[in-house]
Amino acid sequence: MTGAGAASVAWAPETSYLGGTATDPTYREPGSNIQVEDAELSRNLLEIYAPGDPETQALLAQNLEGQLSISWILTNDEFHRLIFNDGNTGFTSGLANSAEVYLGVDYISATTERQLKGWAPASVQVVYNGPTETVRVTVTGAYGDEVKNTDLTAGTISTSGDEVPGHGASLTINGVSMTKLQSATLNFENISRLHLGPSQKPVDAVIGNVSTSMDVTSIYDGPEQYSLALGSSGATSVEPDVDEVSASLSFDVNGSEVASYDVAGVAPDTYNWQDLVNPDNDLQESVNFLGHGVTGSDPAV
Repeated sequence: MTGAGAASVAWAPETSYLGGTATDPTYREPGSNIQVEDAELSRNLLEIYAPGDPETQALLAQNLEGQLSISWILTNDEFHRLIFNDGNTGFTSGLANSAEVYLGVDYISATTERQLKGWAPASVQVVYNGPTETVRVTVTGAYGDEVKNTDLTAGTISTSGDEVPGHGASLTINGVSMTKLQSATLNFENISRLHLGPSQKPVDAVIGNVSTSMDVTSIYDGPEQYSLALGSSGATSVEPDVDEVSASLSFDVNGSEVASYDVAGVAPDTYNWQDLVNPDNDLQESVNFLGHGVTGSDPAV
């Protein structure tokens, strides 16, 4: 069969890029309701032509490229071990973290596992979409090698935590709690890039120029965010520059923290009103914050 219950997804950190995992690693399941949104292997075939013949003469495999995107309901912060290269909680210059990912499926007569090597996350989204939705995480990045297995590598897969509901989210901007928060999406982009060489496979994964942003929508409850967009707390007109303030986004289950993100400096890049004249809806303000100085919760604690 290849239906429900026939698939498995797990990951384990590499000791170095394409250097394999440690002996007896901990194989981790990302979270609940996992969706493998993309697992594409590209051989970058080059078509070879010859004069006088309209058809391709041969196909030449070039650099190997793999792309993997996985999303899941947030249940723990173990994925911080993979995305943050500075003590599981932040970003620093140098090499990016990488992992092996194991995608297995049982079908009618046997098992096939795709062992993806050198997966280095390039983008991460943590999405809260209101109190009736669970919080989801999406991680996307490139990988550098792949092996086909007929048995599942991860015999015992570690799972931990409970699913974070929408009502488990909280956001504070400049010390003010967003009590009427409707949605919040935390984005990390350009986390890593791959170094190529004369080899068909990548050589290294290095940290990129990490961009942090947060898209926030809330029912209008006062001019705090509007003033920040004008330039500073309490501003009443457009100022020459925009002040940075702190932000904190956390996710709890029954009062116990599952994951959190403190951002040392955020500032509004865009500010918008929606549904100002609509008796059936509340006025909502949407703010896109850019930020820096991220500290995530430590999965080792």
